[in-house]
Amino acid sequence: MRKIILSVAVAAMALSTTASALEDIKVNGEAKLWYETDNAGLTTATHTGDLFNKKDASGEVVFKLGMTGKQGNVGFGTTVYQSSSMGFNGEAIVGNRTNTTDGDMFVGEAYVTAPMGSDTTLKFGKQELNTPYLFTEKWNAIPNSFNAAVVTNKSVKDLTLLAMYIGQDNANTFKVDGEVNQDMFGGAYVAAALYKNASFDVNAWYTRISDVAVPTFDTINALWLDAGTKVADINLRGYASLVSADAHAAEDVNAFALSAGTKSNFDLFAAASTVSDVDAGHAGHGPSNFSTAGKKSSLPTEGVYTDGVYVAQPDSVAVKAKVSTKVGSTGVALQAVNNTNDTTAIKETTEFDLFLTDKFGDFSTTAILMHRSFNNDAEDDKAGGVYARFIVALNF
Repeated sequence: MRKIILSVAVAAMALSTTASALEDIKVNGEAKLWYETDNAGLTTATHTGDLFNKKDASGEVVFKLGMTGKQGNVGFGTTVYQSSSMGFNGEAIVGNRTNTTDGDMFVGEAYVTAPMGSDTTLKFGKQELNTPYLFTEKWNAIPNSFNAAVVTNKSVKDLTLLAMYIGQDNANTFKVDGEVNQDMFGGAYVAAALYKNASFDVNAWYTRISDVAVPTFDTINALWLDAGTKVADINLRGYASLVSADAHAAEDVNAFALSAGTKSNFDLFAAASTVSDVDAGHAGHGPSNFSTAGKKSSLPTEGVYTDGVYVAQPDSVAVKAKVSTKVGSTGVALQAVNNTNDTTAIKETTEFDLFLTDKFGDFSTTAILMHRSFNNDAEDDKAGGVYARFIVALNF
């Protein structure tokens, strides 16, 4: 017993010594309830097609705890997630659909940062990323992350240079379990030049991805360019993408988009995008997220469900309009998205979304009411209807 007590005392002294040497320790966290229901689809044994029926609902309670700090020039960051259905699954409000995992605790981020000269920094480890073709999606209860090495250089005024190696991710389309894998791709290299001054900004990205799984390509080479400026009170932005796939019968796919927005008592936003076609019997990939099988994209025409699966597909043409304001303390936004596709009938869809956000004490709330419809009758029977998503979060 004395040996155990002595060991605990020594460990406590070591921890105290280490903690005292760390600087700028910051802790953050969030407790979040994520719930969604819909009345879409035909009635089956496991699906009623009724709004707020537990068989047609998914949900998750997520607890997140993050910490950042440094010792000398070396910094670190960690984020831990605990997911749970809180017993709702199959018992109360959530049926046989689950949004993420149940009862799992895992590390979402674990990285270190270190200087490589006066203007260059290395960030190495499991981290969230924001690149045009491989990025962290935060629409779900738990975001995806990547094992990566990112070098950032800011030696030239107004210019940021990035070089990345992205080895693994922990994402697929609807489920995040914290386990790293190479299910979607076998590794990627990214280079970028980001320029911004008081008048305009330009962002250029090159991405090379090997062993793409969905769809199956040996190698992807992709170029992305976006630029923005302000004319009068209107924020204008243009986007261009070229995705070249190395595989039999694969064709290059290019995409272009424009967006305009203005902020006042009523914020207004409009965007349009177009993606090139590929010949019948040939394959191609639009500008969507390769780590999640193209679930989301960086195009400005996305809606909630009318996302990269629709607007970023070959032969898609999409338009989006959004207006937002505040009514008292409540944020209100209404948007409409329409996507047409002459070669893929099930991609022709229209979506209307109403967003309501508010804060009650320390609790922030988000409600999203959606209506989806499809030109194709079979797809409309399958996925058309009303969707409702509710998120309540306590941040600290």
